[in-house]
Amino acid sequence: MAKVHGGWLVAKTLKELGVNEIFSLSGGHINPIYDACVDFGIRIIDTHHEQGAAMAADAYSRVKRKPGVCLVTAGPGLTNAITGIAGAYLSNSPCIFLSGKSGIEEADRIPLQDIDQQSIVTPITKWARTVFDTKRLPEYISMAYQKAVSGRPGPVYLGMPYEVLYESCEEEEVERYSTSLPIYKVEAAKEAIAEAIELLKASRRPVIIAGSGAWYSEADKELVKFVEKLKAPTFTLNFGRGIISDDHPFCFGAASPSAPVAFKKITSEADLIVLLGIRLSIYIGFGRTFNPDAKIIQVDIDPGEIGRNRPADLGIVGDIGKVLSQIIDHMEKYSIELDYTTWLNQAKTWREEEWQKAEEIRNSDRVPIHPLRVIKEVESILGENGMLVIDGGDTQVWTDTTYRVRKPGHYVKGGPLGCMGVGVPFAIGTKVAYPEREVALISGDGAIGMNLMEFETAIRHKIPFVAVVCNDRSWGMTKRQLWLTYGKHRPTLGVDFPLIPFHEVVKVLGGYGELVTEPSQIRSALERAFSSGVPALINILTDPEAISPATYALTQMMMPKKK
Repeated sequence: MAKVHGGWLVAKTLKELGVNEIFSLSGGHINPIYDACVDFGIRIIDTHHEQGAAMAADAYSRVKRKPGVCLVTAGPGLTNAITGIAGAYLSNSPCIFLSGKSGIEEADRIPLQDIDQQSIVTPITKWARTVFDTKRLPEYISMAYQKAVSGRPGPVYLGMPYEVLYESCEEEEVERYSTSLPIYKVEAAKEAIAEAIELLKASRRPVIIAGSGAWYSEADKELVKFVEKLKAPTFTLNFGRGIISDDHPFCFGAASPSAPVAFKKITSEADLIVLLGIRLSIYIGFGRTFNPDAKIIQVDIDPGEIGRNRPADLGIVGDIGKVLSQIIDHMEKYSIELDYTTWLNQAKTWREEEWQKAEEIRNSDRVPIHPLRVIKEVESILGENGMLVIDGGDTQVWTDTTYRVRKPGHYVKGGPLGCMGVGVPFAIGTKVAYPEREVALISGDGAIGMNLMEFETAIRHKIPFVAVVCNDRSWGMTKRQLWLTYGKHRPTLGVDFPLIPFHEVVKVLGGYGELVTEPSQIRSALERAFSSGVPALINILTDPEAISPATYALTQMMMPKKK
């Protein structure tokens, strides 16, 4: 056995855990890890800002359902990554955030880049620790990985003072550790399954809603079987999108009160709502559109989530896939047949009425271009096998509520933090996770500018994707909220842009870019972008007057209540 330094132990353990890529920005505190990655063949994708590295690792973690790794240096390296860590935390993304740290012997001496990093990240991580012994690095790295993926997934943090990384030890002196992961699926109590069946039997108008918990459970096959067993209206949300295809006859699309899929109408008439890995967040209107008299069955791996914002008549703690299999097995064992045909047909009628209005705009050739027309063209070109990332305000809403998702894990969005600027880093992380798939980003012009220099990262590392910018020359959602609140006659401050030539910037950096001003130009521009083989940006002038339903709803929510 030879002497090895701490950075070597970190890289070795990560490699043993199956980590082949690290998203990072360099710094002296973490140089030993960079050096060791050469020995273990770990690819470092270095970004221009730590926020980009954190967000790319977040997207990688979500689409792969296993930890992406973000490595940053001490002090500002860590604080620059905070927004990315917070976004991952609120979205239950199983990331590993590693950072360097000022020296142990420097404590309280005001050294370079010294700050209480663990205290800062503790509220926005599932687990946070600092390692003070080189020999324990593999133990802590493997523990971090296990914590990130166990139970309800989430980001973890590990801080490492520079002495711990630079110091060497004999390899045989390293503390014992294990890189094997526990395999378990939590089942529900039999009594809970029997009660769920009774609620289904008593129902005449059930609705099924599947969310990110169903994705992390890998419950796509079980969900489809369950839905086909019940033949009930089904909606999906966040990373649940695509876990049952939007083309499935019983899937109605996005679980959003703003979506033109009759979600608000259908849930207001339902007498039973089955929540599968769903948090009743703002994205689903906090559950306030639900019929107040409807029964609620809520299944979640996290017992603390059950009953949030709406009491559950039956809360089931367990793995979504396992619980659905238990219900299906019970129904088959006792030959239980349920018939919701009348309800399903009524729900389909409501959905078609709303969707028809959206479809008219999606097919419109009017100028300026409506974002829905842009979204339709991207959906058509990308197809069911391509992966879509979304970013922005109104642009995100238009996409989130109308884009048809056909496969699980192919739809990547931010989360409850509501952070813009995730688009380019998310596209990078998604493409690194699945280099064989086409990746597109639909973003607003405000959002695309926030991490635009990460296009250079993508170009340098040969990570091709196509960004489609809906350019309305403003922070559109905020500007239109000002209109709705104070009147369109009032001047607006701080929300307007000139026409920024993002496409030209990307071209100068070595990518592909085009400006589009007519609907008829969109498809051919997209085809050229995808065939270019390099990171590309299509800058599309869109209608500055197009106000999304969510903007109306958010504005109304923020207005003072009339007494």
